[in-house]
Amino acid sequence: MEHINVLIDCDPGIDDLLALTYALAHPQVKIKGLVASGGNTTTEQVARNIRGILELAGRQEIPWELGAAHPLAQELETTPETHGPRGVGYAKLPDRTTPTGKSHGEGARLWIDTVSQHPGEMIGIVLGPTTNLALALQQNPSIVQKLKALYIMGGAINHRGNTMPTTEWNVHSDPEALHSVLRAYSQPGLSHYPVLCPLDCTESIVMTPGHRQALVAGGGTVLEAVDQALEFYMQFHESDGLGYIAHVHDPYVTALAINDALQDIGDTDAHILGSSTQTVLDVELDGKLTRGQTIADWLGRWGREPNGRVLTSTEPEKFFAHYIHTVRAAYAR
Repeated sequence: MEHINVLIDCDPGIDDLLALTYALAHPQVKIKGLVASGGNTTTEQVARNIRGILELAGRQEIPWELGAAHPLAQELETTPETHGPRGVGYAKLPDRTTPTGKSHGEGARLWIDTVSQHPGEMIGIVLGPTTNLALALQQNPSIVQKLKALYIMGGAINHRGNTMPTTEWNVHSDPEALHSVLRAYSQPGLSHYPVLCPLDCTESIVMTPGHRQALVAGGGTVLEAVDQALEFYMQFHESDGLGYIAHVHDPYVTALAINDALQDIGDTDAHILGSSTQTVLDVELDGKLTRGQTIADWLGRWGREPNGRVLTSTEPEKFFAHYIHTVRAAYAR
């Protein structure tokens, strides 16, 4: 059985919790590192949540580090109304109030070291703000050439925002960071371009009460934490006028990245979960009403070479069937 190597940069966050649960459960995935990015909650609390998730799953051997304490050019914002005061809703993770004792800023170094140790092999998955990837690229631009693939959950292209009218939360949290990452990929002849997975597509990944029950039935330590987190998340979506559901962006993007990588190595069990289109991408930094908006130059008006791909289609029910099977195979009682 062939394996793929991944590095996940995340800000748990309820849907990040679901994403990590999936990646930890997948038998063909080797997680080479986890980076804690401030976003849904503070960087320190994010790292405590990562530590707790690894402990629940019995995977404490996986290396993890704290990223930067703040975005590149603005103050950190958090979303306790969406993810709860500690970032994982009602889930009671181990040691969630115990300080990590680690230093901020080491996340960029983990990016550099991990990718450099596995050139041409690493799949980078960013589920929160791109702050630490941007910092890593500033220190070592060769990451672009050394990564095998990069997937970023973020943006709203031809879609309303979920934070400000035109902005998605992860990009809103650090627009300079994504702008910097896209600029690093604005060079010809690369073997890959980042796949930006915007709300246009990820909001099609709607977890219903039926999906949730199928996922957590019978319990177990990990699934009980997932269930507790989802209870808070679904209550939030209901309070936001969306119904008693949950948009689970991050586990979908993680599954997409992993299954695309498995397809690339010819794995016949890989799932086709979506498709993407190459284009030119950028982020508005100065707009009074639109700061943080992600833009795709679909018609080529800027006259620039492509620097990314945009997710343009999804397979929600294929995803949920695969996600539920994978997680339950590892963690159900």
